[in-house]
Amino acid sequence: MKKMIALIVVITTILICVTKSLYVEWVELFILIGSLTVISVIFNLFSKRQRRISSYVGSSAIIGFLVCWIFGLIDLIADHFMYYLPTGYEDGRALSLGFKIQEYSDDLFVGSVITMISVILVSFLLTTLLSKAIPKNP
Repeated sequence: MKKMIALIVVITTILICVTKSLYVEWVELFILIGSLTVISVIFNLFSKRQRRISSYVGSSAIIGFLVCWIFGLIDLIADHFMYYLPTGYEDGRALSLGFKIQEYSDDLFVGSVITMISVILVSFLLTTLLSKAIPKNP
């Protein structure tokens, strides 16, 4: 379980770093929704504890919101250092990383809420369907 989640995190990080944008855009948001849903389903299915609907929704909400926020900050930092460093040809003052994070924090919050709601809905459906299809170990 841990190796699969780590692999998904690495692939997601590569995908959001490859897309050139100033902040988290829709393409990156769909990448995050897909990967965080897979992480949530894996976590919900292979957790050792007895699971109830509230714990499925709670863990999916935490994964959907907080991890999206973390990936969003990683994307801002990667885009800043890979694509938007000052070149000396700017008309005005180049934006610092702290200023960019402050400027796009509202958009990142809204993206995290959208991701959280999507991850909760899709992962709950997939976890419910897959938990019935995968036999329990005696």
